[in-house]
Amino acid sequence: MNRREAIKRVGLLFGGVLYAPAVAGLLSGCRSGGEAAFTPRTLTPEQNDLVIHLTEMIIPETDTPGAKAAGVNQFVDLILTDWAPTEDRDRFLAGLADVEARSQAAYQVAFLEATPEQQVALLTQLEDEALAAPAPPDAQPFFLMLKQLTLLGYYTSEIGATQELQWLAAPGRYDGCAPLEEVGRTWA
Repeated sequence: MNRREAIKRVGLLFGGVLYAPAVAGLLSGCRSGGEAAFTPRTLTPEQNDLVIHLTEMIIPETDTPGAKAAGVNQFVDLILTDWAPTEDRDRFLAGLADVEARSQAAYQVAFLEATPEQQVALLTQLEDEALAAPAPPDAQPFFLMLKQLTLLGYYTSEIGATQELQWLAAPGRYDGCAPLEEVGRTWA
């Protein structure tokens, strides 16, 4: 890969991050109700369980809560239902089916029943294939979609924003009438 291609891919990745899911994450941040109150609207219960597990593998629980505790699966379902174009939704759902099909073909069990080592191997294979594939601007590979939605959903959640990241509601005092001699030069 040459430099121009690398810059192009980075630009596409960052451009993808700044589309409708960001707005959806902000708009859906005020919903109440826990995991028990959630019923997926686009995902089937089996697909929802798979999304919960896949997102938890991407952001596992460590000294801070993981993707499952942050309700990233709910964010993914919201995006697929209310914001994603039909082609993206279909590609995401086909990707979930592909994960199951690959698990059945390689290990003769459903993905959720595979051993943790088998699950990691399959996810690593998906990531390697997604990163090696040429990046057409209109068809992001499933794994990159999943990873993008996971990161966006996690870091726009209360858990991600306040427990994983540092957050200070009012970082310092603002004095709008301070003499310039006291504060020095103005800020850009």
